[in-house]
Amino acid sequence: MKRTITITVDVEPDCPPYLRTYRGIESGLPELLQVLEKYGIEATFFITGEVASKYPMQIKEIAKHHEIGCHGYSHTRFDRMTYREAVYEIEKSTEVLCRLTGQESITSFRAPNLIFPERFLGILKDNGYLIDSSIAGYKIGDLYRAKMSNLSNGLLRIPASATSSLLRLPFGNEIIRRMRPPIVLFFHPWEFVEMYGEPVRWDCKVNTGKRALQNLELLIKIFKNKHYRFCTISSFLAH
Repeated sequence: MKRTITITVDVEPDCPPYLRTYRGIESGLPELLQVLEKYGIEATFFITGEVASKYPMQIKEIAKHHEIGCHGYSHTRFDRMTYREAVYEIEKSTEVLCRLTGQESITSFRAPNLIFPERFLGILKDNGYLIDSSIAGYKIGDLYRAKMSNLSNGLLRIPASATSSLLRLPFGNEIIRRMRPPIVLFFHPWEFVEMYGEPVRWDCKVNTGKRALQNLELLIKIFKNKHYRFCTISSFLAH
C-alpha cells in the first residue's frame, strides 16, 4: 500500500460532547460529498447508529458511492462502558447500518474518540468486523501501536495518521504532505460548517466552514499531483 492516502469521515452529532445539534449532517455533509465527487474519491464513512437512524436517506446516498463503517451507536466512549454495554452498542449500530445499506455485514469500525479497550476486540470479530481503525497514531499513548498490524484474532488494525483539526491549522497541509504513506486522515461533517459562534473548544472553531472545504480541496490536489492513490479503509485487506 505504498503511496496511498485514505480519507475517512466520522459521521456524528456536532462536536460531541459539547453540542447535540446536527448542522454538520444537514449542511456540511452535502458540501463534503460534492468535493469528493468532484475529484472522484471514494472515502470511508464511519457512522453512528443514532445518526443513521435519524438521517436514513443521507446514509443511503453515502452508501451508493463510499464505504460505510461503524462508529458505535450513541457516540459514547467505550472505555466508560461495561462489556454488556459495548456489545449492545456494536450490535445495535451494526444492525441499523446493515439494514439501511442493504449490506450483509459492515467490515470497518472506529470507536468514538479513537479509544477502544483491548477487551472489546472480540466483540468486533463476533459481529463480522475485519478492520479496527480506533488507534490514533499521533497520540503519545498510541505511538507504540501506530503501525498497521494484524491482531491475533484476525482483525487488521489501521491507525489514523493525524488529528482531524490538522487540516484546519496553519501549515497543517504542509505537515500532512510530509507524512510517510500509507496516510489515513479523518474528518467530521461539522468541521465543514461555521463553528465560531458555538460553545466548543478553540480547536473545534478555527478555520471551519468554507475554509475547511478549501483546505481539503488543496490537500486532495497536492496528493493527486504526487500521484498518490486514494483508497478506502477496506482496500487494505487485499494487501
